[in-house]
Amino acid sequence: MLLKSKLKLLPEKIGVYFFLDKKKNILYVGKSKNIKKRVSYYFNKKEKKNNLIISSACFVDYILVPCEEDALFLENSFIKKHQPKYNILLKDDKNFPWLCIKKERFPRVVVVRKKTSDSNLYFGPYVSRKLLNNLFKLISDMYPIRSCNFNLSKNNILKKKYKVCLDYHLNKCLGPCEGFQNEEDYNNNINSIKNILSGRFSFVLKSLKILLKDYSENLLFEKAEIVKNQINSIKKLKNKSTVVYKKNIDIDSFFIYSIDSFSYVNFIRIVEGCVIYLKTEKIENNFFNDIFILESFIKKIFVSYGFLSKNIISNIDVGFFLNKKIIVPKSGYKKNILNLGYTNILEYIKTHSHVNISVLNNLKSLLFLKKTPLKIECFDISTLNGENTVGSCVVFNNGILSKKDYKYYIINNVGNNDYLSIEKTVEKRYYNKLNIPDLIIIDGGKGQLKSALKILKKLNINNVDIISIAKKEEIIFLKNNKEILLNKKSDSLKLIQNIRNEAHNYCLKNHRILRNNKFLLSELNNINGIGKNSIIKLYNKFKSIEKIKNSTKKELSDILGDYRSNIIYEHFKK
Repeated sequence: MLLKSKLKLLPEKIGVYFFLDKKKNILYVGKSKNIKKRVSYYFNKKEKKNNLIISSACFVDYILVPCEEDALFLENSFIKKHQPKYNILLKDDKNFPWLCIKKERFPRVVVVRKKTSDSNLYFGPYVSRKLLNNLFKLISDMYPIRSCNFNLSKNNILKKKYKVCLDYHLNKCLGPCEGFQNEEDYNNNINSIKNILSGRFSFVLKSLKILLKDYSENLLFEKAEIVKNQINSIKKLKNKSTVVYKKNIDIDSFFIYSIDSFSYVNFIRIVEGCVIYLKTEKIENNFFNDIFILESFIKKIFVSYGFLSKNIISNIDVGFFLNKKIIVPKSGYKKNILNLGYTNILEYIKTHSHVNISVLNNLKSLLFLKKTPLKIECFDISTLNGENTVGSCVVFNNGILSKKDYKYYIINNVGNNDYLSIEKTVEKRYYNKLNIPDLIIIDGGKGQLKSALKILKKLNINNVDIISIAKKEEIIFLKNNKEILLNKKSDSLKLIQNIRNEAHNYCLKNHRILRNNKFLLSELNNINGIGKNSIIKLYNKFKSIEKIKNSTKKELSDILGDYRSNIIYEHFKK
């Protein structure tokens, strides 16, 4: 059964979600503007369908898309392909409508429910029937086209086989059936319609806006409303679908993104212009480059499915592989497919690694870092009058604590010298040049940063990014001496503060442990009748053995009571 606790991992974004059983078979497909909110709704036991889905499901998965229309298209495609048990609607052959320009002499423009593998030209699909009707009326009004299905061959027109219909008298057609409009003029109109449906419609918008202004100024509001609807219909065409394409094209898309010790590969399969499969996989990778990982993954897809598409695209240049040319598109529809893969990879990383990749990317930009700081280490020093000095190193992987990697170092013979303490701590951490992070943070100002840089240079570690942060003003110092003040409400500064505070607390904790342990080995530990708890209380109050020796009986009594204070007082007065 699907646990409600899994909901916190879901994004509050537009996309398609899937409920799956224990064998990863799809039970239900849905779409939403807010996946997290929508999936949460299914835990409402009042509805029988929801109860059935949740009790049968073991997993929930999702795909992010740019807009609601794409979510609807993708939902439709997946339901038809997988026939989920609990989806009732959309299982049949009903599809969203397309505008089709017939490949014939004097082509017709018609609305069809299904795109087929023929020589006709298709545009769409269209989620909104209203949008489609407005668009069809727009092109019919601007460019009169025939609606009849006559065979307008040259011979039939010469023989006067057909007569003009009512559309001719209503100025909806210019009468090519009787030769009143020649083929060249008609095809010019068809080419203009193709431009509009393909998105090249700036010239149309310009003329319509002039017409709208003219109608408005002359108070012809009904006509102005019609033109306004036409303008809105054209503007909506700019939102081209990423998951459905007008051409009957088959594509396999691969996007690889490597960070830390993992590679993430997204695979999208498009058949006849529609996305039918989209999946992201995480691959542990400590040794191999992206080309090797991608080629291995493509082989896996070939073995799993038994074939690869003739058209393969990727975000990296592999060249020829398995006798197929792999293309790296720079723009257009194929580039949009890759972008869809990249979006879903980032979401996968965020969900499965608990990393807020956007915050880390912002940090990279704001601090002028060489790369996204997926691994961050932060240093701090804790001491008391130069005694029991401890240097700490806390580790953040993918924006979250990695406590198993924390280290602290006991620093001897430095006195009350913060700069020298930082030097020795950083040197102890990186002396073997292993596990160098993407970003080093030093708790302190310019002096501490300079000390850390001095040791890194000594160790010949020159390519790592390093900053320091001063506590009071929260000024960030870069290694080029530049100072940065981040927005105090920004997630980037909050992340740095969180890491810095973690380093401080971890360091202070180990300093106190060291201090107390050493104190327990002091002269107090040899006094009969005085135990560990009493010694710690005294040390926390007086901080040194000398102050305890010089304290009054009343000062001791306030902490330990008369009996134990008298024992200690008499011990030191002998």
